[in-house]
Amino acid sequence: MRRNLYLYLTLACFVAIIGIFVVDGYMGIYDTLHITTDGQRQRIEPDHWPRQDWVWVSTWVTWGDKAFFRYEVDNRWFSAYTADIEVSVWRGQEKVLDLIAQQISVLAFDEGQVEWVIDTTELLPSDVPPEQRYDYTLIIKRAEIEREIIVHINPPANPPDRPVPPR
Repeated sequence: MRRNLYLYLTLACFVAIIGIFVVDGYMGIYDTLHITTDGQRQRIEPDHWPRQDWVWVSTWVTWGDKAFFRYEVDNRWFSAYTADIEVSVWRGQEKVLDLIAQQISVLAFDEGQVEWVIDTTELLPSDVPPEQRYDYTLIIKRAEIEREIIVHINPPANPPDRPVPPR
């Protein structure tokens, strides 16, 4: 036993280090956002969110089209996870639209998801010409976590003809 003491200590340290990596790198609550706009798909991975301080998460949608969102919550804990999720659209400091407000419950080592749609025709004010680009901020609140996505509404490739005022 005494001859192998260092071998056992080395193995115990190795197992402890592996355990730390598993608990620190795998365990937790992770969120992923899937966005589909104009036939293009975009996926914001869990490791992208913390960099939001210096990288803006954004998406583009053409005026008159819809943007489809799916927000996944991955629970990698041994217990169930429950949180309130609120999604709203903002322009500057003014709330424009509440999209969803619901509770999500995810069992241990399972995934839950919520979905919503942004219709650009409901967002743009009536006095905005269709050839003008418009930006909004989509805010996702999950418990104490807040995620922000910039939604750029681009003009259509061929904007409708504007009526010519009479002379």
